[in-house]
Amino acid sequence: MRFPTVPTKRTLLTTLVLAFFTPTTSPAQTLDPATQSILSLMAGPADGIAYYRMRDSARALVDARSNAAAAPLLLQLTRDYPRDGTNWLRLAQIHMRLGHNAAAVDAWEKAGTILGWSNTNARINQASILTALGQRDSALALLRREVFDDHSIARQSIASMQQFASLRDDPEFQRITGTIPQTSRSRDDGWRGDVDYLYAELSRTSPDYRERPLPAEVTRRYEQVKRDVPRLSDEEIFVGMTRMMAPLRAGHTSLFMPTGTRHLPIRTYAFPDGIYVMEGQGSFANLAGSRITAIGTTSIDTVLRRMALGANTDGDNEHLWHVSALAQTHYLKGLGAISRVDSVPLTLQSRDGKLRTVVVATSATPPEGRQDKMSPPPGIQAPLFLRDLDKKFWETALPEHDAIYVAFNNVSNNPDETLEAFGKRLGALLDTRKSKSLIIDMRHNNGGNTNLYTELLRTVIAFSRDSAHRVYALIGRRTYSATGNFVTDLDRLVKPVWVGEATSECCNLHGDPTHVVLPYSKIEGELSVFRWNLGLPWDGRREIVPDVPVQLPAEAYFTGRDPILEAVFKLMR
Repeated sequence: MRFPTVPTKRTLLTTLVLAFFTPTTSPAQTLDPATQSILSLMAGPADGIAYYRMRDSARALVDARSNAAAAPLLLQLTRDYPRDGTNWLRLAQIHMRLGHNAAAVDAWEKAGTILGWSNTNARINQASILTALGQRDSALALLRREVFDDHSIARQSIASMQQFASLRDDPEFQRITGTIPQTSRSRDDGWRGDVDYLYAELSRTSPDYRERPLPAEVTRRYEQVKRDVPRLSDEEIFVGMTRMMAPLRAGHTSLFMPTGTRHLPIRTYAFPDGIYVMEGQGSFANLAGSRITAIGTTSIDTVLRRMALGANTDGDNEHLWHVSALAQTHYLKGLGAISRVDSVPLTLQSRDGKLRTVVVATSATPPEGRQDKMSPPPGIQAPLFLRDLDKKFWETALPEHDAIYVAFNNVSNNPDETLEAFGKRLGALLDTRKSKSLIIDMRHNNGGNTNLYTELLRTVIAFSRDSAHRVYALIGRRTYSATGNFVTDLDRLVKPVWVGEATSECCNLHGDPTHVVLPYSKIEGELSVFRWNLGLPWDGRREIVPDVPVQLPAEAYFTGRDPILEAVFKLMR
């Protein structure tokens, strides 16, 4: 079970005109052998340098929205070198801005064919033009291809786009966008409809199963939960649907806790010797440091096994990350651990070994902040890796170890500094200080935007080229998503010393989820739509395992120690 996270590679775009970005799919062939000679592949501008300068000028004019000035340049560029899809994309943007509808439709067709339909939203843009022109059937045909042929990440968001407002009452538009209105349906029919919809969306969106049936175990669990709807509680149906998805082993594919979930005022964490209350809030602050042995009348080991059956993970360590769901009643009730949600009995073991049962009152309001993140131990000076957790990245010199320590907590920008600028500044700092070791701590880094870490990666690669230098990469269960891509690049290009516990993703991983809302229950979730392939094609790993495996015991955490960083310092000596 996973929770809403920061966006991975890109945030879903619901505006019509998209800025150009590098395609993630292979471009279409530009040669038609039936009508063209292969020698035509060498056709191009007479003066490549003049073409390059004109292309750069056109880009600047498009960005400045100097539409009338950009149009003739782009027309010339597409004539001189029609296989460059970027020029067609920019020309399509300009035609739309100038109201040249027919020309815009044609330019979007060229851009989509060359760059890929998902990268350009070309069909959505074409459909919006045709909708405005009253060509309803043609617009719907394009949207059908966008959703069912191209497996669009934007399926449900298309329904809310203002340019398609006139189509919202059309039954075919509702079918395409998955927004069929819920009429008077019984509870059982409504839930069965949700199960059907989720199963169909898994088949439509999964990058592993678009061209072949979903795994037999997914289908078996789908049929079982659908059949059992009448005898299951709402919470059990929710858990049944998460179990249905689990055999996919696809990170970023999950359902979020629905409206009405109540929350325990505790934060839990899996340590080597058990599940502990890491933090208690309000009158339950004194529970911090206690080990949970049972929830309700169910042993914690049984709860964890049931939880793992419904967890859709890329790497196995993501199961450890999911224990934060133990503080949410909808999940606990669905697992059969509790029968009521206003309060939850916890059997706890204190540090002296004594057992006690504490009835914890729940709240309809979720605690502030992400509950799946670590927090500094109460009453103890936080060790280095638990300081400044609100910052996406920061660095400090460790002169006693001849090292620079980098806390890389998220692949995104700080309010006062971009990750790109930080990467360059870190490079300058390493050049100035002449430190022999670079420590990159990614134990809290659950992802962000892959496109942002390029300069940081370049800096680390440059540092690693000196044989006297050593890079230590600290990893763990929350090293995930865009950070899974970052560690894959590090593994391939830097070869650091990996220290800590295994990551939850790496190599050729699932990402870029599409948002989904189930029609009847309105439960929200996300389904992975793409696979990142930064590892070698035959790389079947789902996790980076450490060269130096070191765990964080509960005793070390609650006393403010960090055995992982201590291990690095020992290696340096």
